[in-house]
Amino acid sequence: MTPMTTLALPESLRPVLDAVNRVSEPYEGVFLVGGTVRDILLGEPNFDVDIVVEGDAIGLARALAEALGGRVRTHDKFGTAVVLYGDREWVDVAAARTESYAEPASLPSVEHASLQEDLSRRDFTMNAMAVSLRGDELGRLVDPFDGKSDLEAGRLRVLHEGSFVDDPTRIFRGIRYENRRGFRMDEHTVELARAAIEQALVDRLSGARLREEVTALLDEGGVDHSIERLGELGLDKAVHPALAADDEAARLVERLRDLNDRYRLQVPAWRLGLTALARRLSVDELSRLLERLKVRRRDAQHILAAVSLGPGIADRLGGGSMSPADVVALAEPHAPDAPLFALALADLPQLHDYFERLGAIRLEINGRDVAELGLAESPRVGEILVELRRRKLNGELDGRESELAAARELIERA
Repeated sequence: MTPMTTLALPESLRPVLDAVNRVSEPYEGVFLVGGTVRDILLGEPNFDVDIVVEGDAIGLARALAEALGGRVRTHDKFGTAVVLYGDREWVDVAAARTESYAEPASLPSVEHASLQEDLSRRDFTMNAMAVSLRGDELGRLVDPFDGKSDLEAGRLRVLHEGSFVDDPTRIFRGIRYENRRGFRMDEHTVELARAAIEQALVDRLSGARLREEVTALLDEGGVDHSIERLGELGLDKAVHPALAADDEAARLVERLRDLNDRYRLQVPAWRLGLTALARRLSVDELSRLLERLKVRRRDAQHILAAVSLGPGIADRLGGGSMSPADVVALAEPHAPDAPLFALALADLPQLHDYFERLGAIRLEINGRDVAELGLAESPRVGEILVELRRRKLNGELDGRESELAAARELIERA
């Protein structure tokens, strides 16, 4: 255990910390925990305030809400509460607890415990620190696993040998910390991660838990390191044997993100990342994977279209000249993901033109205008509108009057 250290707590937390100090006397121990402590030591801003109580967490939360002039939302079943106050600020309050796992990768059973036991259940040493918020002990660092030293060394270290066996999602979390902050898992932690993966423990996770971890990892700002680490550890193959976290995937993700930003398509980053990783899966394999991950139907359809149709779009456009209308007919039914993936695979001027200009071209007249020319509600109305847009895309029409004139011509010719 490290020597006793007292932290200077940030002034930004002063109002809530003063309020906690005022109401904490009846409780055996009240502590700031986890990521908030880590970020204080790193000198980084953190707007999350997580408090652990040795005792009645809901009672403390109610007293704290009164002191702050806020309100409390309790979760009696779990012995936790959220105190809401000020301008959308909040404090999470939980009773110190310990966790036990009936089998690997299962959700834990929870029991009330001491702070030491609470810290012992956490993922990495840098997240297993606490700071006392009571009276004369205000600011005292509790660091039973020497997390401060690991933090200073940029080292990610698990607390015990069975950490990844209990919860394989910690492997994904560790990669995110590496990617986001430049930390690195120590050699022993890497060995334990590989062992858990080789034991197929990732496959025991529920689809929803696995999806949450995969999407969180792929939603990070830059994911080059994350993709590299997925491949190094074999974690990509643990998600699906044909998933490919390699240099090509990293290049594709970077390209997809750049194009997504350039054309303001607002495709979720995780969807782009999963498309790149899953590019070698067959339609059936990808469908089963997306079903296992419980991906929403709309997102699943976009990913399937990108992987199954994107390469074909790239091949067709690269094989010869096509009219603007033909480019739109090829790309638009599967936009934005499939043509975006095609453009990431091959730098095709036709697709740049589609995203820059063609995709936004619309007629100035509508079905009612065409019907008023004498077709009433005939099915021909839709056919004429399709033909008019084709002409407009190819530069043959310019403005409402030319569209109406072309519509009259098509009606008269019928």
